[in-house]
Formats: sequence, C-alpha cells, structure tokens
Amino acid sequence: MTDFDLQQSLPTLGVWGPVAIITLRFIASLIGVVPTSPLLLAAGASEGVLLGSLYVLIGAELGALAGFLIGRHLGRDFVQSRGWLDRVTQTRVGRWLLDENTPQSQLMLAIFLCRLVPGLNMDALSYVAGITPLSTWRFCLASFAALLPYTLLLVAAGQQLVAFGSDSLAIAVIGLVAFSALVTLCKKHLARRAARAKPVPLR
Repeated sequence: MTDFDLQQSLPTLGVWGPVAIITLRFIASLIGVVPTSPLLLAAGASEGVLLGSLYVLIGAELGALAGFLIGRHLGRDFVQSRGWLDRVTQTRVGRWLLDENTPQSQLMLAIFLCRLVPGLNMDALSYVAGITPLSTWRFCLASFAALLPYTLLLVAAGQQLVAFGSDSLAIAVIGLVAFSALVTLCKKHLARRAARAKPVPLR
C-alpha cells in the first residue's frame, strides 16, 4: 500500500475515514504489518493536522496498550518465544526494562527512548513492557510523549503535500531528517545522564 493509494482512498470513505485511520494505526502498533509513514501522511492529507493527528494517536495508543496488556497477561515465556525480548534488548535502554531494580521513572524513560530508536521493533516494545513492573498509566504516558512529535510532523507533512504539492515534500523530508538527528542527540544525552545516575549492568 503506497502513499498515493492511502491518500486517494481515505477521503472517499467519508465518516469511515477516521475509523480506517484508527484501525490501521492500531494494527500497525500491535503487529506491525501496516506501513506507518504512508498512513500518517494520508491522515494529514484527508483529515488535516489536528484531526489526523488525533485519530492516529488514538489508534497508536490503543494498539500499544493492547500489546502491553497481552504481554502482562501471557507473561515472559510468551514474549520470549516470539523473539520480542531479543529485539528490544539489543539496545542499552532496552535492557533497562529487564532490570528488576530499575525504578518506575527510569522504566518510563526507557520506553520513551526506545520508541525514538530508528529501526527498533515498536510492537515488540509494547509486549516487552508488559512483563516489567512498569505501571499501565506510566507506559501510556511515555508512549504518547514519544509518539506525539513524529505523528505531528508526518501528519502535517501529509496536509502540506496536498496544499502545496511537491515543494512541500522536500521541506517535509528536510524537517524529518533534522528532527531525527535531534532525537538521536537527545536520546544519547538522556541515556548518558540516566546511566550516570544509576549504573545498570549489561547482560
């Protein structure tokens, strides 16, 4: 499914457009089979920044929460058997999630930072978070905080593509690259600060 397909299809759905956006984003958060970026661009093109972002974030939060609760209910053996544990623990902040001595605040920070790591399996993160002591509301808050900037950026880019055409695509790409670089720098800075505050052994 391409950007063009989604942008052409969603406006023709009428009142079902928001339902489609929420559902597709939910599925993408839960099992990762729907490409996220085209969906966000299409949401902006069809619904605008405010409503498009709202629908996307509702679907993303519901999907993340569902994965979190499934992981909590089915336990570590289920999560490990799916290979999700190995994917998340490839990063240092991901390994914080499995340290039984990690405080709630640092678990929240780990969720926030992991969601900003390029290439990390986002649906896996929700399941793994479910087997940690992290409270549900803290997980939802950390996930929302990490998803918000990326969502707003791409949804706004989708709206601008419709309004101004190809020139806005270049601006959106430049903005996305700059934002990704900023996120990487912030992630490294926060990780260093947290590591100095509480050394966590690597396993």
